[in-house]
Amino acid sequence: MSVFTHSTIGTVVLMATMALAGAAFANDFTVSPTSIKVAPGNQVTTLTVKAGGPGTTQGQVRVMRWLRDGGAGKLVATRDVVASPPALRMAPNQELTIRLVRTSKTPIKGEECYRVLVDQLPGANQDGQTVKFTVRHSVPLCFGAPA
Repeated sequence: MSVFTHSTIGTVVLMATMALAGAAFANDFTVSPTSIKVAPGNQVTTLTVKAGGPGTTQGQVRVMRWLRDGGAGKLVATRDVVASPPALRMAPNQELTIRLVRTSKTPIKGEECYRVLVDQLPGANQDGQTVKFTVRHSVPLCFGAPA
């Protein structure tokens, strides 16, 4: 016979759910759009990040080259596309526009794809918590070749 009863398991699950819910809803963090396709010939686009909730939100923005070999995706560090600003410190309900600029001078052949990684870093609202969460948004960014 198991040491845990259904009542004990239920209590543990309820407590874990409440702890996770508190952390998940402490600060709302949204990114839009969720996918970016840049028209041929353009080198610049934008991404909007919005922080909600009661406290300051901190984050970072990185761009990785997205290689899709045989159906499996692989992310590779790159400086061909940069994000500005790369570090975020946002007040409650602040909206921030991130500029994404393709700095590479190499002509695009076909389609060139990246992933914009927007991370919400643990902040003061998670102080005292045993488990701290980092929320990552991964936004596909593709540049098309000029016609």
